[in-house]
Amino acid sequence: MTAIRKPVRRKRPAEPVENTKFDAFVRRILRAYGRRVAAGDIEALRSLAMLSSEVDATTRLAVAGLKNGPHKYSWQEIADRLGTSRQAAQMRYGDKPATGGALDRRLIEAGMGVTVATLVEVFADHHPGIPAASVCPGCGFRYTDKTTACPSYATVRPLLYRRRNEDPRAVNRLTPDQTDDLHGRNNARKRAAARQAPYQAPPPPSAIPNLFNQRETETVP
Repeated sequence: MTAIRKPVRRKRPAEPVENTKFDAFVRRILRAYGRRVAAGDIEALRSLAMLSSEVDATTRLAVAGLKNGPHKYSWQEIADRLGTSRQAAQMRYGDKPATGGALDRRLIEAGMGVTVATLVEVFADHHPGIPAASVCPGCGFRYTDKTTACPSYATVRPLLYRRRNEDPRAVNRLTPDQTDDLHGRNNARKRAAARQAPYQAPPPPSAIPNLFNQRETETVP
């Protein structure tokens, strides 16, 4: 008796989603997110506001991929798609912004495929610290009273925050201060306060106890 073979069902290949459809999908999600927050979820307001920073950071990585990837689009071609001038596009998304400092090469080379471990490394290397030094320890970006984050740090922070749960082991390598900064726990205020704190001179030499002049209280047997 011959066995009856069941017909093999072949899966149809998934149709690629056009970017126009993907764009419309993302916009619908954002509008729905806004309606959910407006309905009373005030705790999600901060996360909603941070999406603008993440879009800017993601756009920066996308531009880096277009500029430095296999296609090597020119700044004029990128500016035409952004609806701005070549100078403005290069100033905002270029490797060397006008304010100084360079976007970390690890972000440029990885592009949209950057891992959480790499984000953690870049975040830690460009972390301003408390109190912040006068320049970024990772790229030499010179801080001002209003700017305490270099371009690399400003780019990587929102991305790492959104993806922090993908690799908890890598994120746990951050120091407590770095973790507080990642979660936006007012470390910027701590740095500003540390900068504005008045200088306290060390005590005069006479006020410092001299162990060599103290009388011995123990008797030698």
